Amino acid sequence: MSSRLSHLEELRSELLAGVTHDLKTPVASISGLLQAVNEDVVTEDEAKEFIEISLKETDRLQQMIASLLDFNAFAAGGIPIYPAKTLISPFVSRTFMQWQATLTDINLTIHVMKPTSELEVSIDPVKVEQILINLAQNARQASVSNSGQINVTFIEKRHHIEIRIQDNGSGISQEEQPFIFERFYRGSDKKLRVRGLGLGLSYSRMIARAHGGDLQLVESSNEGSTFCLVLPK
Repeated sequence: MSSRLSHLEELRSELLAGVTHDLKTPVASISGLLQAVNEDVVTEDEAKEFIEISLKETDRLQQMIASLLDFNAFAAGGIPIYPAKTLISPFVSRTFMQWQATLTDINLTIHVMKPTSELEVSIDPVKVEQILINLAQNARQASVSNSGQINVTFIEKRHHIEIRIQDNGSGISQEEQPFIFERFYRGSDKKLRVRGLGLGLSYSRMIARAHGGDLQLVESSNEGSTFCLVLPK
């Protein structure tokens, strides 16, 4: 019991440190922008632009907090899985198509290869969708230009199905690959370009394992990365 309490306290400390560090930036940004508008430092069109930026920062802040609450509850065993029989290929195609429709700042091509046979799995569609979208967003962020590509393939094994998501982004360095599934870990390059809590891959792997599957990095180089989502039949 003492060891368990000590471990929980350590987790709380990590959580607080991560939240303090990653949430203070958008809060400071929103505060500075609104103060400039309030004090008439900017007016008319420029003031409207500052308000729009503040709203975007607020949305980003809400998403970060939601991710944090989801992760914290899931780590404590508080998020249930509601499995339903699902044809995985059309489900994956639909998820990526809907996500792609939200993009406005990048030309991203997505190819979902059809499996040789209909593959049915028992999954929580909402939770697995979170994994797929997280991997898609990572691929988008890794894109080295204003365009990118994601290839999705299915491999059927005796007891499980593998969904492989490959991008043509900048890749993950060899030094950072062992740590990408750690809580709050964010690569040096990503810290400079993308805001977040560093919980996406960690949370996604937890969801996969709650299904009896897994999430793995297959390979990564300067030509792109390939992740594998394993789901039991």
